[in-house]
Amino acid sequence: MALLLAACSAPADIRDSRFIMGTLVEFTVAGADEAASTVAITAAANEMQRIENAFTIYGNQNNSVKRFNRSQVGASVQLPEEISTLLATALTIKRESNGAFDPALGRLNRLWGFSLPEAPTSPPSSRAIEQAMPPATCIEKRNSGWARLHETCMLDFGAIAKGYAIDRGIEILRNHGIANAIINAGGDIRLIGSHGDQPWRIGIRHPRNRGEVIQSLELQGDVAVVTSGDYERFYIFKDKRYHHILDPKSGWPANTAQSVTVIAKSAMQADAWSTALFISEGHPDISRNLNIRLLIVNNRGEITKNTL
Repeated sequence: MALLLAACSAPADIRDSRFIMGTLVEFTVAGADEAASTVAITAAANEMQRIENAFTIYGNQNNSVKRFNRSQVGASVQLPEEISTLLATALTIKRESNGAFDPALGRLNRLWGFSLPEAPTSPPSSRAIEQAMPPATCIEKRNSGWARLHETCMLDFGAIAKGYAIDRGIEILRNHGIANAIINAGGDIRLIGSHGDQPWRIGIRHPRNRGEVIQSLELQGDVAVVTSGDYERFYIFKDKRYHHILDPKSGWPANTAQSVTVIAKSAMQADAWSTALFISEGHPDISRNLNIRLLIVNNRGEITKNTL
């Protein structure tokens, strides 16, 4: 969604795509045997689908996250180790971002409806938003379990699970002997190695001019690039843009930026921090000590920070 993969496909490239996590996930492997690459891509895609099934709060499939969201307020619930670990990471990022990132917005996100099958066309009422807002302290660790502290506390890993799934996909490719590859999940990217004897070329999408690249990058090694923007899941109502990146402190779409791109070591880190910094527009008190690189386009379309 946020990025355009600009690398020209070399003859040796093995490519495949699957629809996972509500977006088209593209796998590109360079310089490897076709049969081995196909097996590796299938295994990576299966792992990413497993993660979607485990973390999603949408659809009819039951999982531990949905059961937690239905649990009695105050009751201690044991979550699978994988979910518990990601929740602890998400809560750490919430603390480090001064609440700009919050994994407990499930009820609020469902109210806005951007991830529901039928896209919304008008915003909910102020009263409905107020009633769906979770308190600042919402999820509590209790020995080996977790507890919801209010009925509005509902987990939603949408701003971190895709990055985690990409990281796991890359790990699976590596386990199959793949050294040069990209996973592009709707513009959320992690790459390893190089594209033949050249770096991978990535184009960062302009947040308003579709098809236009605001900056091109040449990257190799092991790096993730993720952009959060207001231009994919959105609608215009009474000449105002409403999008899916909600400010946890107001309950309304954040309005200080058009896009925030983060380059980090992992897609999980880049995924979560691109959301947090979109909401805070890269506030220096938050971003100063992070080991990441940034490109921020503010709500007037101006590049206010560029360390790429």
